[in-house]
Amino acid sequence: MRKYWWLTVAVLWLLSIGYFIVYVNSPGLQMAVNASFALSILHGVMDLLLIGGGIALIAGLMTRIFRRH
Repeated sequence: MRKYWWLTVAVLWLLSIGYFIVYVNSPGLQMAVNASFALSILHGVMDLLLIGGGIALIAGLMTRIFRRH
């Protein structure tokens, strides 16, 4: 179960990276996000996934490295 959790976090994090790569390179998407409330909410969710997922993956990796059995 724990492996699926980390796989889900990693996939969502990679999805948010892909979204922001497209967002940065697409002026049309930037204008659409600025004009639409729903897209700005999606943008905020992707931002939380990017930051939170990155922190979670780093914390999980550090836990694996420093955990003693």
